[in-house]
Amino acid sequence: MSWEGIDHALNRVRGEADRIALDLVDLDGHVGHRMLRGADLVGRTRKRWERASEHLHRMRTVHDAFRRAVDGAHELRASADGRSADQAALTFLLNGDSVTLPAGETPPHERGPLHTGDESVTLADAVARMSASYDEATEVISAVETAWDALHPRLGELDAMWREIGTLSDMVELDENEHESLRADLDAVGATVRSDPLSLVEDGRVDTSSLERLRLRLERVRGELRDALRMRDSYTENVERLDSAIDDVGEVLDRARGLRAQVVAKISSPHAIDVPDPVPALRARIGEMDALRARSRWRDLGARLGEVQSAVHEAADDAREREANLTGLLERRAELRGRLDAYRARAVRLGHAEDGRLSELHRRAHRELWTAPCDLHAATVALSAYQRTLQELTGTDAPVGRTTPGAGASDGESDGGVSG
Repeated sequence: MSWEGIDHALNRVRGEADRIALDLVDLDGHVGHRMLRGADLVGRTRKRWERASEHLHRMRTVHDAFRRAVDGAHELRASADGRSADQAALTFLLNGDSVTLPAGETPPHERGPLHTGDESVTLADAVARMSASYDEATEVISAVETAWDALHPRLGELDAMWREIGTLSDMVELDENEHESLRADLDAVGATVRSDPLSLVEDGRVDTSSLERLRLRLERVRGELRDALRMRDSYTENVERLDSAIDDVGEVLDRARGLRAQVVAKISSPHAIDVPDPVPALRARIGEMDALRARSRWRDLGARLGEVQSAVHEAADDAREREANLTGLLERRAELRGRLDAYRARAVRLGHAEDGRLSELHRRAHRELWTAPCDLHAATVALSAYQRTLQELTGTDAPVGRTTPGAGASDGESDGGVSG
């Protein structure tokens, strides 16, 4: 090499030595590197970190040898007086196998069959080996850091939820072992995140599904405990509202039973529907809630309250439907009576009231509607026959004085939309 080439090469390798020294300092200060050094690793993460640590150790060892060779070449250049021997020596240091690596620092795949101890490599080879070791180590550090960045915040959220569950459990006086399985699962997930995060990485993607499943469980338990706490603090008000709602159901049922008695007395068909009484059973369920309260079973009470509220709402809806059904039957009888009177009035006005056929049909319809109990279906058929005959006699089709029957029904065929 020329002296100019030697000086250029010296500057280049000295820059490489400084660059790699800075890389090593940066690695030592890297957050992920420090966390890995201080972590009690297991599983896949431990195996990969052990290999990365070997690369880092090898990189430092090679860098030390590399730095000694560079420093030696620099010292030789500083003392060289232009002799060809110095030029040849510097050329060898810069291009020849001038970096002596101690035994064991040569990677197994780079050892020849006669490898027995120290090995000498060129400066360029040393840089290549250090770069490869650096890439291997930083790849592992980066992978672990990425996993921890994705997992640690979620784990922190789960830990916060668990602490809240503990506080709520104390407030509602639950046994300390009530959620032991949940705590054990959280501890297991936490241990995996802290000690083997790479076990949760597949194809470069961090799998957070186990933490998500645990989060859903924690949210459900936390929600139950919050409900239990609200139940503890508002039990009396909740029960008072339930009692009031049950009283309302009882009032509707009383009206429905009164209506049913009227329907049974006045209408034989359709049959009057039954009016069962769910109130005693609802009162008994509130008694069961009182028993749970006496044992401070607040979480069970929270669930029980929702069940009883649903039962009361269903009973109220059913009672109102039965009341409407029975009211409809009585209203239908009144409607048919009104229509018969309107048809009769028209027949009188048009001079057909004494027609033999019409008179007989009127008597039949009147008998059906004013006999107690009456058959609404038979009365509807009789009224329809009377209406058709009146239309034939008057030459008209338009019904007179009718009220609106059930939706979609033809005249004389509706039962008012009320079923038995």
